[in-house]
Amino acid sequence: MCSTAAAMAVTTIISTGAKMAADAQQAKHESRELEREAKVADAQGAEEERRLRAKAARAQSTRRAAILKGGVTTDGSPTDMLLDAAREDDTEARWARFGQSESARAKEREARFRRRRSLLEQMSSTNALGTDLIRLNG
Repeated sequence: MCSTAAAMAVTTIISTGAKMAADAQQAKHESRELEREAKVADAQGAEEERRLRAKAARAQSTRRAAILKGGVTTDGSPTDMLLDAAREDDTEARWARFGQSESARAKEREARFRRRRSLLEQMSSTNALGTDLIRLNG
């Protein structure tokens, strides 16, 4: 028969193993969730860039029409104004995409970190379980 101490140790080892499995599953879930959030953030950045570019194109057309309607040719300063506005619109669209891309990359890094931390914790716990089993047999 088993001694009470051995039975308690086995119970502790089993519960520790179950906790390790639950922790690993939770870390895996959190990691996948962060990866999904990263993909969403990246897609949102692309959509925001597309939206801003479409808005800029409409504004540019309106500016161009207003200049031409006023009887001004597109030589000289009106052209410069249109080019400056186009550059500013392009910069705004790129910054919108960049911000979302950075957010996505941060989430991807966090997901990798959580997966690695979970693996290290699991290895450490497995090592501790092995040590406990060796003590039981010894």
